[in-house]
Amino acid sequence: MLAGTRAGALKLYSPSLGRISATTRLARALHTLPEGASEGLLRPDARLALSRLSAGQLATAWAVYRCCGSTGLVRAAPGLLRGLEQARLGWLSGAVVRRTFFAWFCAGETEREIVQTMRRLQGAGIGAILDYSAEADLGSGNDTRAQANVRADALAKEYLHSVHMAAQGHGAFVAVKVTGLADPGVLFRMSDGSADADDAADFERLLARARAVVQAAESHGVRVMIDAEHSYFQPAIDQVAGVLQREANTSRAVVFNTYQMYRVDALQRMRDDYAKARREGWRFGAKLVRGAYMELERERAAEQGYASPIHATLSDTHAAYDAATAFLVDEIASQAAALQPAVFVATHNNVSIERVLQQLQRLGFDAGDAVMFG
Repeated sequence: MLAGTRAGALKLYSPSLGRISATTRLARALHTLPEGASEGLLRPDARLALSRLSAGQLATAWAVYRCCGSTGLVRAAPGLLRGLEQARLGWLSGAVVRRTFFAWFCAGETEREIVQTMRRLQGAGIGAILDYSAEADLGSGNDTRAQANVRADALAKEYLHSVHMAAQGHGAFVAVKVTGLADPGVLFRMSDGSADADDAADFERLLARARAVVQAAESHGVRVMIDAEHSYFQPAIDQVAGVLQREANTSRAVVFNTYQMYRVDALQRMRDDYAKARREGWRFGAKLVRGAYMELERERAAEQGYASPIHATLSDTHAAYDAATAFLVDEIASQAAALQPAVFVATHNNVSIERVLQQLQRLGFDAGDAVMFG
């Protein structure tokens, strides 16, 4: 669900309730399992969501999805909006969009409206992730080092504001994109080993910004997700995540690193990071996704003549994703509470969700908030 202020999004997640009876209730709440059933693909039941809506909200939802389902209208929409602007009727299109598409998909236009939406969803057992969309790529700007640091300082303040908002809802997350906290070139050179002393100094500044966000989050009961980004930045991003986890995840998983399981090396990297957490005595937190940059990664690999970092087939990605969730859920079940890792199963794939729920059922243990879905 998009937030209507700044450049962010309010995403949703469901905490696992842990025990098998509660896990089964969660499955029914999310996708519906028939009473008495413990197996079979999860089947969405729109009644569970729609029963909370008024007649007016239902009418708006019906109209919005009918429009979204019209290929011709979707393609014509940008031209229609531009035409209305040129005819000085932008106020009309704005009013219509605000009362329909925006009202359905967006959490609000002000902090107060967004917090109200968070609390309303919390009452339905749905958590929030505040995601300020501010990632950067190589060549995305021509800032000097000084300008890049000024921009990064400003973005760090936005993340601190996100923490303030998240603290007004129970159990919320703030997602952080590390490329927004420094010049992307610094992360690139830190990742490929070509960094100089100036890069190292900028990297320390990045760590200071990230630490400030995590410390604020920790003091307000908010958790932090370090988003995965392009593969050529990821070694530096993983280094940042490792430092933050080592410092913050002493008694609970506050900081979660993200693993894109469409990457060939992701499963082993995740296992290695977990082993490091065990050795060093901190709580491992992982968000598991399939990945978001497949075309760019493959095109760049082909252009520059190196092996693609992406699995060759979708089935290989599915297998890696399910292997990662199975590994972490097994570890959660086998470790004492003080050392339990935590996993955020970030997927819309019903098969993956069902497999995790079935694994929890077989193990029959109380996972608490060590297993979450979103």
